[in-house]
Order: sequence, then structure tokens, then C-alpha cells
Amino acid sequence: MRTPILKRLAVTVVLIAAIITISAVRSGSIRAAAFSAQDHNCGAMGSYGYTGFGTIFEGNALGLPPGTASTNGTITFSRNGQVTVVEAEMVDGVLISPSSTFGGTFTVNPDCTFTATLPPLPGTAFVGVFVDNGNQIRAMDTIPGVQTNYVSTVRVHTVENSQ
Repeated sequence: MRTPILKRLAVTVVLIAAIITISAVRSGSIRAAAFSAQDHNCGAMGSYGYTGFGTIFEGNALGLPPGTASTNGTITFSRNGQVTVVEAEMVDGVLISPSSTFGGTFTVNPDCTFTATLPPLPGTAFVGVFVDNGNQIRAMDTIPGVQTNYVSTVRVHTVENSQ
């Protein structure tokens, strides 16, 4: 008589353990799915101040005069996959634009690298990586005839998870 009771108890314990395990796995999956697919835990959402330096080459896709280039501005990554760049640009010490604004889209990969497209700029405008738990970025232009490296970046505003 004790054997059937022990078997039922063992089956009950196994079922309870299975329910707890499934619940834990499901709740973890739900939390992971609720977190932005754009972020991949890179801490990427928010605004960053940046400085970039590089070279504009003859015949570049932007039609700019060739020479050394520098730029300062902000880049904002939103949870909805939108990116906004506001910057001032100089080529060979001449102010080309005191304030240009570009809007587009971006994608973050699981390894925290990203790409951004900023129409009307041709193709992918730049590629980069979120570093220091998303507190900084490193990036470079991918526009033909333009070589700019964004080497000094720092997050100036964070987008909260609830947005």
C-alpha cells in the first residue's frame, strides 16, 4: 500500500518541479522579448556627444571639396530604431555647415556593433560599436570618398527602458 502513495508523491514532485522550471524559463523569455530588440543589452539608447576627424577625398559621394575634415555634434539612438544626427562640419578650416540635421534608421547587432542609414546620404552612412556598457561609441563613415573616425564620444542622455 505504501508503494502507490510513494509513486504518486514522486510523480507530484516531478510535475511541480517541471511547472516551476517551465514558469522560470517562460518568464525569462518574456522579459527578454519585452526588452528592445534594438538594444541587445548594449546600453545603446540615448544621446551621445561626439568629435570626428578625417579626410574628404577628391570625387567623394557628397560633392564636398577635398581636404581635412572635422565635425562635432550629437547622435541620438531611439528605441524605435530611429537615429538623429545634429552636427557642424569643417573641411580644411572652412565651416561647411554650422548645423546640419540628419534623420534615419539604425540596427544594433548582438555583439553591440551597429549600422546607420541617413538619407539622403548614400547607402550605410556609418558603422560603429557601443563600448563601456553603452557609455561611449566608436564609429566611422562608410560614405565613398569620406573617411571620418569618431574617436571621442560620450553619452549625454539615456533613454529609459520604459520608453
